[in-house]
Amino acid sequence: MAAISVDRLLALLSGLKYKEIVTLKSVYIIIACFWVLCLVASLCTIFDQRITALYTRILIPLSLLISLVSYTKIFRTLRNRQGEEHDQLQPSQPSVLNMARYRKVVHSALWIQLVLLALVVCFAPFFIVVAVVAHSKTHSSHLVILRGIIVVLVYFNSTLNPFLYCWKISEVRQAVKQTIRQALCFPWS
Repeated sequence: MAAISVDRLLALLSGLKYKEIVTLKSVYIIIACFWVLCLVASLCTIFDQRITALYTRILIPLSLLISLVSYTKIFRTLRNRQGEEHDQLQPSQPSVLNMARYRKVVHSALWIQLVLLALVVCFAPFFIVVAVVAHSKTHSSHLVILRGIIVVLVYFNSTLNPFLYCWKISEVRQAVKQTIRQALCFPWS
């Protein structure tokens, strides 16, 4: 999500040069780097969970900070450009960047970011209970039951996310419909 927020900021700030800067090859390289990073982090769990915990404590706040800074810059830039466009553009002149469409894309990405922030908040009780269980000298059955309930709630929260995306973001909803139609071999679109 941090990468998407940086991409949206780059699209806004670079304008027409965006397609020169962000090429398909560079996107593939960045995605491959993210996959390798996640794979390494996952494998670290096998060897030493402290590495994974440290990685998580650094990466999640850093990602949230990057997203916060990017969206703040995006909304400030949009607000400034909206004022400039009203002063400079004639009604017949096309805008270099379709601000209404861009604003909708940014709002959609921000909404996804907020859903992910809610997911982090939902994971907090899980991490607290796991830490308490790990540092507890005695293993209370109440803590074990509480941990099981929280795990179910975390999984349930993750199950709801795709439905929330489809409900709130029309582009995602259309892509899901198109994918389902293609998977089921329905000819209509």
